[in-house]
Amino acid sequence: MTSPSPINATQPPETDPSPIFELFRGSYGSELMTAAVAHFPVFRILSKQPCSFIELRDALELADRPANVLVTALKAFGLLRESEGQIALTELAAEHLTPDGYFNVSGYLGLAAESPGVLEMVARLKSNRPANAEESES
Repeated sequence: MTSPSPINATQPPETDPSPIFELFRGSYGSELMTAAVAHFPVFRILSKQPCSFIELRDALELADRPANVLVTALKAFGLLRESEGQIALTELAAEHLTPDGYFNVSGYLGLAAESPGVLEMVARLKSNRPANAEESES
């Protein structure tokens, strides 16, 4: 079965491709979340008080691009929210991903902290280089 070609780029597809993208991003999402929990103190920092993107970026010792990738992903996962320039934990993250959270599951997520995909994600975030980028391309 072939899909008919759209007349122009403003004509939407007949089906929603979101499930394809969600499957593709799934592994990267779990690696990003595990990196945030086990390798970067995102939730510990924000459990104390909300902060600006720049404050969080500096506390994580990341460059703009990787900090933006990490924060954007955590917002998309429903773990962070931003209001009036301040990034804060959602109730979900506060209850389950902070050191003082009664139902903290960070230790469970941390079981994957040393997996190759997570370590590669951490290295990419710290180096400020996308995957397969040469050092001169960053």
